[in-house]
Amino acid sequence: MPNRAAELTWNEPEPRAQGALTRSAVVRAAITIADTEGLDAVSIRRVAAQLGARPMSLYTHIASKDDLLDLMANDVIAQVLVPEPLPEHWREALADIARHSYAAYIAHPWVLEAFSRRPHIGPNVLRHAEQSATAVAGLELDAREARTVLGIVDDYTIGHAVRAASLGDHVPQLPDVDAAEFPQLARLPPAAANQPFEDTFEIGLDVLLDGVERRFASR
Repeated sequence: MPNRAAELTWNEPEPRAQGALTRSAVVRAAITIADTEGLDAVSIRRVAAQLGARPMSLYTHIASKDDLLDLMANDVIAQVLVPEPLPEHWREALADIARHSYAAYIAHPWVLEAFSRRPHIGPNVLRHAEQSATAVAGLELDAREARTVLGIVDDYTIGHAVRAASLGDHVPQLPDVDAAEFPQLARLPPAAANQPFEDTFEIGLDVLLDGVERRFASR
């Protein structure tokens, strides 16, 4: 029986031998499986097969599947972080954070499900929260208003990412309709629905930040 991994630590332990299996390799393999097959496909046995290792050997690095999910989510949230320093203006900073978040959620849509199953806060989530708080600080709001603004931006970003990830290239198209019965729908040809999600995200983000500016920055 191999030595089991101790209680979860976020930093990568030093490998015991050169060329030995590492925890980072285990986490990367699990992320690859989740990206291609979904979160339910991730298991210790499945990850071991991906790595060509014995399932029990993974327990030297990962104490449980729950810990593996925590590490996977923490690894993906690193992609949400904006390279420092943040833009000085609150609007540019919030927009950069939203764009990084959107890209990460599109690339790894399972990460939102992972947080809903096991909301274990890792260091990269805290770093993301600190960046978000720093960005909104430029508005000089009280704590409640600052949290409201961040929640609005998060809701928009997550909602758009979920829609894009779930629909992909399969956006349902309305059939041709009778203009007499559906006059407003008839004014919207099918091609009007074919805008790339990245474009509609940018338009919506701009509109949202316009609203934040009018409500909170113009007082």
